[in-house]
Amino acid sequence: MSQTITKSVRLSPDESQALAHLSEQTFMSESALLKKWVLEGIQAQKLEMAIQQYMQRKTDLRGGATLAGVSYNRFLQEVEARNIIVLEDDRFLERLGTLAELFEDDILTEAIARER
Repeated sequence: MSQTITKSVRLSPDESQALAHLSEQTFMSESALLKKWVLEGIQAQKLEMAIQQYMQRKTDLRGGATLAGVSYNRFLQEVEARNIIVLEDDRFLERLGTLAELFEDDILTEAIARER
């Protein structure tokens, strides 16, 4: 069995009461709820930091997924859900070409043709 380390947190009386109420409603102990929330928070923070690294072009999609501790597909879904442009997407040039045609942008159309 792996070793565990106890951490403590100070709560106001109102916060403590809210925790006790949620514990009753979810049929989970207060410590189980706190652990669940801490683990979810850690995962959310890792994902947020990986997204920031990706947006700053310090990592690619695979590296971002590794940093976040999630699968490539899960990371890609999160990036797309946040409407972040994925330049590694195979369909990117095709979609950009559609926009170039829609806006009748000859310079962009030529640039896309050179890239292909």
